[in-house]
Amino acid sequence: MKPLTVICCSVLRREIEELLAKDYPEAELVFLDSMLHMHPEKMREAIDKEIADRPDRSCLLVYGDCHAHMRETAEGPHCAKVNGVNCGHLLLGTEEYRTCRNSKTFLFLPEWTERWHEVFEKELGFTDRDLAREFMKENQRKLLYLDTGLIPVPQDTLNNIAEFFDMPIGVLPVTLGQLRQAVKDAINRMAQGDTDES
Repeated sequence: MKPLTVICCSVLRREIEELLAKDYPEAELVFLDSMLHMHPEKMREAIDKEIADRPDRSCLLVYGDCHAHMRETAEGPHCAKVNGVNCGHLLLGTEEYRTCRNSKTFLFLPEWTERWHEVFEKELGFTDRDLAREFMKENQRKLLYLDTGLIPVPQDTLNNIAEFFDMPIGVLPVTLGQLRQAVKDAINRMAQGDTDES
C-alpha cells in the first residue's frame, strides 16, 4: 500500500489524533473544518482537492455519508472511506446508533459542543431562541453528549445548551473502539485493493 494520508472532519480531530498516534503514527493527517457540513458541495470540492494533491498516497476518508457523492469519491484509486453514515455512527457502532436514531436523540460531539453557537446560530440561523426550541422539540426527543474521554465534560456549556433548547442533555461515555475498528477495516480494504464498501 502507498503511504497513508487520513482526511478527516475536524469534528473527530482529537479522537483520530489519539488513535493514529498509537496505531498508524506514520500517517499524514489532514483535517477539514466541520462547518463544511453546512455546505456539502464545498465539502466535496475540498476533499477531492486533498485527494488530487496526493496522487502517490493512499487516502482514507474519515467521514460519514456527508455529501451526496461521498461513496463515489471513496471508490477512486487508492481511496477508501470508513463505514458509517455519520460521526455518531462511527463512535457508537450500528446497534447503539440505531437506538439513538429510533429514540430521536440528537447527538453532540465534543467539537460541535464547543462550537454550538456557531453551528446553531450562525450556520443554521437559529438566532431566535423560541424558534430553535420549537424546531428541536418537533424533531428530537432527547439531547445527548458523547464523552470520548479526551477532554473534561464541558458541563457549563451543556447547561447552556440545555437552557437554550429547554431540553435536558445527557452524557454518554463512549470508547474509541468502534472508531478504531472502522479505521482498521478501511485500511485493510485499501491494502487488499478493495475499496468496495458493500
